[in-house]
Parts: sequence; C-alpha cells; structure tokens
Amino acid sequence: MNKFEFIKKVDLIKFIYLNKFCRNVIHEGRGKIIPYKNCVINFHEGSKIILHDGDLEIGVNKLNGSKAESLVRLYQNGEWTVQETCSINYGCTIEVLKGARLNTKYFTMNSNSVLVCSDNIEIQHDVMIGRNVVIYDSDYHQIRKESVLNASKPVSIGTHVWLGTNSMVLKGAIIGENCIIGAGETVRGVIEANRTVTADKVFENKGRWER
Repeated sequence: MNKFEFIKKVDLIKFIYLNKFCRNVIHEGRGKIIPYKNCVINFHEGSKIILHDGDLEIGVNKLNGSKAESLVRLYQNGEWTVQETCSINYGCTIEVLKGARLNTKYFTMNSNSVLVCSDNIEIQHDVMIGRNVVIYDSDYHQIRKESVLNASKPVSIGTHVWLGTNSMVLKGAIIGENCIIGAGETVRGVIEANRTVTADKVFENKGRWER
C-alpha cells in the first residue's frame, strides 16, 4: 500500500495511538497494528496484544462508502500473540475472554466471521478462513450437575488449512495440516492431516489447495 492509500483507508489516529502509546500493545518485533477505518478495538485491564514481526491488519477490503465495523475485544488479562501477519476483513469479530490465550501465525479471515477464545486457540501458518465461519473453544454457558459437564477445550488449527464458508470449528477441534473443511461443515474432534471434510465423507487430499 502506498502512502496515499494508507492515509485514505487507515484510521491514522488509532494507528499512532496503538503503535506508539497504548500500553496494551507489546512490540517484540517489527509488527504493527493497522486499523482500517471503522475498526473498533477494546482492551480491558491487563489484556495484551503481543506483536512479533508480522502486522495485524483489521478491517481490510471494505467497499468504498461502507461503514461496516470490524470488532476486536480483549477482556481482563486476555492475550493475543501475533507471530506473523494477520489480515482480518471488514465485518469480523474477534474476542479473547478473561485470562484466555489466542496464538496466531499467518492467517486471513473473510467477512462476517467470528472467533471467540475462552481458553486457548492456536492458528498455525497459512490458514484461510472463509465467510461466516465460527471458531469457538467453549459452549459459553455452563451445564452443571455436581460439577461442570461442558468445560472448555483448546482448539488447534494446523498449517495450510482452509475453512470453507459457514463452517464451524468448536471446542476440542484439532485440525491437521493441509486440510479443507467444506462449506457448512462442523468440526468437533480430530481431523487428520491432508483430509477434506464434506457433508457425506472425509477423504484424503491428493494435492494442496491454493489461495
């Protein structure tokens, strides 16, 4: 992006504040937060975004004249470690709840997708998240008898994974590298590496998907 495009598309006041003055943003490399216009970022007490060498771009690809928001909120002591560049489209929501840990490498997130981290979510390198995808590591409302029956479980998404439109990745999901999760599919358990998940079967990939 050249300087003119940067000034036109990015919220410069937020950019300067987040990268120069915000105590909730920790720089451990060259990475920066790039907040496009109508991006909303809320930090609660003790929360952190830890940047390494990749930029965190929030609210990209918005149509001219659109006022669609992109929402990021970190609750008390929640942490998001950004190891590589992340590109988050307009209309997306990412929340890191109290004391939770979100750890990401390079990924892209298409419009209107939602990620809510209650405990621990890891996203490895080169993950492509389609439109309207939901990623949860908790049910967010407890069911109790003598103890909690539906505790949170970490989520892990491996290298070079494509999550198709309207898919859901739920608590306890472990997705191996080079997987494709088909449109509208739900993942709750372990998906071995090099698999495609569709409505009627799971089969081995013979090649690699491309962006």
